[in-house]
Amino acid sequence: MVEERFYKISEAAEILNLEQHTLRYLENSLKLRIKRNDRGDRLYSESDLDTLKLVLKLKDKGLNTTAIRLALENSEEVNGNDLAPAAKSSGAELIEVISVARKIVEQNEELLEQNRRLEERMQRLEKKVESRNLEREKKIDEFLELWRNEQQDGRKSWFSRLRGK
Repeated sequence: MVEERFYKISEAAEILNLEQHTLRYLENSLKLRIKRNDRGDRLYSESDLDTLKLVLKLKDKGLNTTAIRLALENSEEVNGNDLAPAAKSSGAELIEVISVARKIVEQNEELLEQNRRLEERMQRLEKKVESRNLEREKKIDEFLELWRNEQQDGRKSWFSRLRGK
């Protein structure tokens, strides 16, 4: 029986061409279950490395860690096991994960487009509000100018009469 090989974090980082802190970040953000020894050191199996390679491919395709985590969790539910989803994955499972990832990317693009349209609408509404405020300020300035002119002439203004002074 062939004994499974495990890699320390420094070896895994070198294999994947990543920094060690990036591996720790991916483990935490993607909720990966990486085996640890008695001292608490991470021990990466070949299947863990395969999972991380898949994650890197998905990141290269433009997915963020949240989308990748959702794709991995979905794949895990479909597989019905507690292992990392890419562990010993078949081509069909990989295609399924990529398919889910594509759907997430499409949904993300739709949300970004909706967000862009909402921002444009908000800008139009802000311009309308600003325009109305400028009109109000102009009318107030006109009334104040009329009142000042009437005060200088010594006559009681319509505003003064209205206030009873």
